[in-house]
Amino acid sequence: MGKRLAGTIPGILAAAIAALLFAAPADAQTQTSFRNPVLPVDTSGGDSPDPWLFRHNGRYWINYTSDGQLVYRSARVLDALADAPERRIWPPAGQTEPVDRKAELWAPETHLINGHWYVYYTATAAGTGVRAHRIYVLESRTDSPAGPYRFKSELSLPQPYAIDGTVFSLKGKLYLAYSGGPLFTPASIYLTELSNPWTVKGLPIEISSPEYDWEKQSFAINEGPEALIHGGKLNLIFSASWCGSGLYALGRLTVPSGSNLMQASTWAGSKFPDPVFETSAVRGVYGPGHGSFFSTGGGRQWWNVYHATDQAGKGCFTGGLRTTRVQPFTWNADGTPRFGTPASLNADLRSPAPDRTIAIQAEKNRSFPATGRATRVKDRRFFGYAGITLKPKTGKLPAMKLGILRKGRYRLFLRVLAEPDSKRLGVVLPDGRMVSRRITRQSEQVVNVDMGTVSLNRGRRFLRMRSMSPVTLDQIRLQPVRK
Repeated sequence: MGKRLAGTIPGILAAAIAALLFAAPADAQTQTSFRNPVLPVDTSGGDSPDPWLFRHNGRYWINYTSDGQLVYRSARVLDALADAPERRIWPPAGQTEPVDRKAELWAPETHLINGHWYVYYTATAAGTGVRAHRIYVLESRTDSPAGPYRFKSELSLPQPYAIDGTVFSLKGKLYLAYSGGPLFTPASIYLTELSNPWTVKGLPIEISSPEYDWEKQSFAINEGPEALIHGGKLNLIFSASWCGSGLYALGRLTVPSGSNLMQASTWAGSKFPDPVFETSAVRGVYGPGHGSFFSTGGGRQWWNVYHATDQAGKGCFTGGLRTTRVQPFTWNADGTPRFGTPASLNADLRSPAPDRTIAIQAEKNRSFPATGRATRVKDRRFFGYAGITLKPKTGKLPAMKLGILRKGRYRLFLRVLAEPDSKRLGVVLPDGRMVSRRITRQSEQVVNVDMGTVSLNRGRRFLRMRSMSPVTLDQIRLQPVRK
């Protein structure tokens, strides 16, 4: 289930970057920003539910539920994940899994524990019709989250149905939280201690079961637990209701981080009575849930990663395309998270501090509408992209202003929405070099073309395009080149 998006654009593009108007600082067109979804829908209609996103060695890594296999993507900046290649974790190419764990590989998470990488995932038997999902563990053979991996173990859990395993360490102990029950509903959140990353220690205890109406939409379900530890509190964030209801939402359990977690009384009264993150029909975001969290800037910025749809009443198994979204959140004084409201797909969100990417969304550039040759793309297949179609006049297209905050070298990316008659993309760099790239793609998809590096001074710059046919442009991205 790769995560690029269907789209359309004709023609051969020739472009020139000219260094003009040096002196003025960056204007309103500069956006060190990104837009959701960070993983849109791909050309075959594949989505990216249950996203697990983390940072390691200056890169973003993401796992998500895919089609019959475990996959990851990796990129240096958040906005580039959609264009990063999807790579397989498991099963290895040419290897056939045993029938009891061959189907419905769900919710993979990659964790670094005691210097080793482990992947926790859910699977079930193929072709039996029995929903007897179990949680399995892989161990990396190297010091990289990319693997390769070897199969380590099934986690021995008493519930006939056990999914969505996550692990966390607290006070020197390793814990597993997961969703389970006799069948897929009703499903509760359970907690158990692990003696090592692949071995359960003792019996799990139930710490949350569906009790409020917002946890029982279509089916009574608590699932997708994730741990957030802050300010002396352990917050266990979980997803509630059926993911196909369109009313999926996040709930919260909160206990002191120093308490006895394996004592049932610790969790009594720990559930916040209302959802902490839920559908926003006004912003066109439905069923947000089951994701992960990460921090940047040495813990100064915190980010909520989740899937959601833009279709009311739809979700898993009901036609909803669940795409990966990311947005910042803050903390309350009592150590609990304040997630706010889901961001709309039209919102520009400030990028995490390490990224420093200048991303210019074409449809928000004020210079284009004034030309009368720009039409905003409204095709529903452009899920997460807007873009504009620029129509040439005597082979010329309007210029786009770029605001450069820092003098330096940048890698230039042009994201266009391409169709079969597109052949190449070209750009003339300030030093006079002509760079062109052949587009290699399926018949319909978004193409993010790497045009190489360019040196730019601080101030306002223009991207001047040339084409004999219309060009549908979504974004220009300038990614700083690290020394």
